[in-house]
Amino acid sequence: MIFKHRVLGRYMKSLHDAAPIMIGYFSISIAFGVIAKDLIGFNAVLMSALVFAGASQFIALHMIMNKSSGGLIVLTTFLINLRHLLMSSYMSKLYKNVKILKRVLISFGITDETFATVYRRFKNGFVDPMYNLKLNFLCYISWISGTVVGLLFGFVIPHELVEVLTFGLTALFITILVLSIDNRMDIAVALISGFIAISLSSLGSLNVLLACLLGCIAGGVIERWRYCR
Repeated sequence: MIFKHRVLGRYMKSLHDAAPIMIGYFSISIAFGVIAKDLIGFNAVLMSALVFAGASQFIALHMIMNKSSGGLIVLTTFLINLRHLLMSSYMSKLYKNVKILKRVLISFGITDETFATVYRRFKNGFVDPMYNLKLNFLCYISWISGTVVGLLFGFVIPHELVEVLTFGLTALFITILVLSIDNRMDIAVALISGFIAISLSSLGSLNVLLACLLGCIAGGVIERWRYCR
């Protein structure tokens, strides 16, 4: 009985934390399905299942529309998602005693939003790979199902609404970021990273990776300075 309560508790934590992300992913992936329908048809579902990265998928559609080569699309996607190396390296330390298969599955489901959500739990001392797997799975299913809905019923959705839905990914991440801020140092690092990303926007997708790296360095310097005073 105690074991069942623990399992249910972990599931409810995952569902509670995943719910706002699922709503955001579902609406955004509908927009993706609508846009992708005339370009790649039902291959859009396969893309959502294998890539599971909102910004990369929208950029890939834009490049397909401009008849870019497959190699260039793959390279661009790789550069955009380089920031996942930073997120994965952080989580690998916490899950170093977890079996390799679970770690692989968790790493596949890492997105900006799922990482930010799990990080909030980490800060409170809650480290549970099964919670992480369930959270990622719920968000993953939401993204795929939204793509299917967009492909099948996108014709009834006004074009103006589709354009608004694509902004939901940015709005969702900003919301989670704000909820993750606990102190002044978090605010400082967020502002520094944002400033760097905007300043280096001319570098394309590399600006996000550089903003992450330099933001981490800035946070380390600030924290060291605070404790050495």
